[in-house]
Amino acid sequence: MHLVSIIIPCYNYGWLLAETLESVLAQSYPHWECLLIDDGSTDNSRTVAEEYQSRDARFQYHYQVNKGMSAARNYGIARAQGKYIQFLDADDLLAPQKLEIHAAFLEAHPNVDLVYGDVRCFRHGEPAKLSCSFDMLDTPWMPRVSGQGEVLINALIKKNIMAVNAALVRIELIQRVGLVAEDLRSVEDWEYWVRCAMAGAYFQYDENPNAWALVRVHPSSTSHNMLKMHEHEVKVRKKLNETLMAIGANEALEVNKIAIVKSTERVAMNDLLQGNSLAGIKRFLKLAYETGMYTYYLKSIPYGFKQRLKTLGKVS
Repeated sequence: MHLVSIIIPCYNYGWLLAETLESVLAQSYPHWECLLIDDGSTDNSRTVAEEYQSRDARFQYHYQVNKGMSAARNYGIARAQGKYIQFLDADDLLAPQKLEIHAAFLEAHPNVDLVYGDVRCFRHGEPAKLSCSFDMLDTPWMPRVSGQGEVLINALIKKNIMAVNAALVRIELIQRVGLVAEDLRSVEDWEYWVRCAMAGAYFQYDENPNAWALVRVHPSSTSHNMLKMHEHEVKVRKKLNETLMAIGANEALEVNKIAIVKSTERVAMNDLLQGNSLAGIKRFLKLAYETGMYTYYLKSIPYGFKQRLKTLGKVS
């Protein structure tokens, strides 16, 4: 059995960390190390992590000055000894057989660089009630794509295809692709999967329900900050345009351009709704200039102001 390195970045999630570490201890696959990277927490994260480290030598606690989740993951990657890497956020869980099933799959399929399974979401305090989607409406969203090259790139350019804890990754792929982008404080996992796909990685979807990734839904979840996600998505997609053009991925390039416009629209409208009027107007004017859709985007500005007034009226 090859060693699996589980990398858990943690910033002020001491109140949830024990539950996450219990899901690691519950793994049927015993050959793992768990690197707990404390990203400058000011709560009890250190106390919780060190307690588990004292109970089981497979846990390793590391502290760094706050640099963000991506930097914490990279800190863990640099110290990982495993053949396979399992990313896990400090508020999420793994199904008990997740590591066993995916490690065995990679052993049996040397051509596969990354295997990933399905995702189920649960509300904090209700772990038995699972949903396919983060909004808890049980709407399937994962495209379940397997392969490499154009089919994988096209799928990822449309949207992220997995949660970060869904994948088990060969360390050789990470060594080939490089580290996680530390300038991103959101969508960094999606950007990383895109880079992997562009590097020729082979992704395999595994439908086994015993290998699910479990994602907790709670008010402080990073995924709740949709505005930040859209802002970072635009940033990533603009960089991707040149790369997609260089490799001749024309279908993906067109999808990417449309996605940039749609995400910028959401950010601009949010600016107006939140009272950031100048920022919203500037974004809509830029969209009008870049797309030539002057009438549509110029009308969007007064529409945004009207919606804000309606919201303020309901509040008052």
